[in-house]
Order: sequence, then structure tokens, then C-alpha cells
Amino acid sequence: MNNKEKKSVQAELAKKNIEFFYNLLETRFNSEFDKNYIEEIKNLSEGFIIRLSSEQKIKFCKKCNTYWDITTREIRFNSITKNREYICKNCGFTRKFKYKQ
Repeated sequence: MNNKEKKSVQAELAKKNIEFFYNLLETRFNSEFDKNYIEEIKNLSEGFIIRLSSEQKIKFCKKCNTYWDITTREIRFNSITKNREYICKNCGFTRKFKYKQ
């Protein structure tokens, strides 16, 4: 097995681990580990250069690593700039995503 094959196998395993951690976040079995799961997801995606989809990115705060649900975020639609704004209620950080009309 050469180096290129090893990297592709490692990247596939990292993708599976990212999916596993997202499944743990979705089930919310133990919510005190949410920040640890999100840190692991970020480390895996940065370490193996795996891009997260926009659906995956809007599930947590980029600044304080809290999992976003109804109680921890606020969603606003800005019609002037055509952005969805997700505002974290813990730290006040705002993430903006383009939306189509």
C-alpha cells in the first residue's frame, strides 16, 4: 500500500468518524459531551482536509462550539443582503449564509 492509498483510506475513516459524531449530536444521548464532539469534528475535518457541508456547518457555533438547537440560537433573515443570520445565544456570535429566493 503506497502513501496515496493510505491517505485515501484515512480520509474515508475520518469521514465515517465525522458522521458518527454527528449522529451522536443528533441523538443527544449525553448533552454534556456536545462540545467535545464538535471539537473532534473540527479536528478531523482540518486534519484530513475534509470540507463540511453547509447543513453540517449550521449545526454548531463556530466560536464557542455549542450545538445549536431551538434554545441556543436565533435565526434572522436579512432581505437586503440576502443572508440567513444564525445568532448564538451563548456568546452572541453571528454566522451568515446566503439564501436563494
